[in-house]
Amino acid sequence: MKKYRIAIIGLGGMGGSHAQAVKLEENCELIAGAEINPDRAKAWGERFSVKAIYDDYEKMLDEQKPDIVIVPTQAPMHHPPTIAAAQRGIHVFCEKPIALNLIQADEMVDTCDQNNVQFAINHIKRASPYNRHVLSLIEKGEIGDVVLMKATDKGGRKVGNSLMEMGTHLYDWLRLFGGDVEWTHAHLVQIDGRESTVDDIKLTQEVHPHDRDAGLVLGERGHASFRFKNGIHADVQFLAQPQTNDNAYGIDIIGTEGRIAIRESVGTTMFIHKGQHKTPDQPWDPVHLPEENIDEKGNQRDKGSIRLLLQRFMLRDLIEAIEQNRDPYASGRDGRDCLEMIHTTWESHRQKARVYMPLTPRDHPLERWKAK
Repeated sequence: MKKYRIAIIGLGGMGGSHAQAVKLEENCELIAGAEINPDRAKAWGERFSVKAIYDDYEKMLDEQKPDIVIVPTQAPMHHPPTIAAAQRGIHVFCEKPIALNLIQADEMVDTCDQNNVQFAINHIKRASPYNRHVLSLIEKGEIGDVVLMKATDKGGRKVGNSLMEMGTHLYDWLRLFGGDVEWTHAHLVQIDGRESTVDDIKLTQEVHPHDRDAGLVLGERGHASFRFKNGIHADVQFLAQPQTNDNAYGIDIIGTEGRIAIRESVGTTMFIHKGQHKTPDQPWDPVHLPEENIDEKGNQRDKGSIRLLLQRFMLRDLIEAIEQNRDPYASGRDGRDCLEMIHTTWESHRQKARVYMPLTPRDHPLERWKAK
């Protein structure tokens, strides 16, 4: 069995989560970490018994020569280390969102392709067994032909920030069931009900100082519609409720003969209803999958253990993609397409019209709007 040597760039909270997953996989060895904060670097190294700690990630890549590098930094620092690793032939597992703009995302995907490097994005919901089960039910025709999806954000954030945080997961989740998007039509407002304007464009940490840095954002409440190339339509709501509710976060998949509801950002709650219509007095039937919910000892998994399990599934899939020379299940291409959906959400609002894929030009639409 080949042992994959893995290094991590960015040793904060997510750097610890990824390190936990790596340490639990028999065919993985955590060999090094890079971090500019010396206290954080020291604590991470001691926690995971890693001695090769660097403040320069390129030096780490050159000296340690890992097989895989994990990039759990904040969004502005996804592009440079991904390019550096790909140019050295090192496979990349990067946090979401893929980048700040589509120019960066295109270069990341292209550089990985040119160097025969597998490139995965941590859209962790793709690892859930529930989603595989839903896909199998759709393929079997259990709810007829899928015609509509309705998705809802979890609240706790304004739409601009949420698009670059949980919205990228929600959009990727939609793409898992809908495929490639043809066009976007979106409308963004402020809490007082007025339309969001160029004067409302802000940096993520101006909107919420505790959020990760994801560049420029716009909007407090939002509504986006997507037409997929296969004819499916999707509506997404970002209602900016002050309190987060993970049980409200998710998707209803509506078919001609039934519908499926899937909820939660990490673990999954799932329901199904059979029939051409669903009225308020008709119940959902719950679906439970022990492969996600129950651990090896027969105990119910908590949220933390489910997250760790899914993180391990993501890492395993990247390794399988390397060995089979295929795209990972949550690929860089998928991450780029999600960012494109986010950017077309803003661009459609600016134009007050449908915006078709691919989006051109590829620079940040909010930067372009501010510059006019």
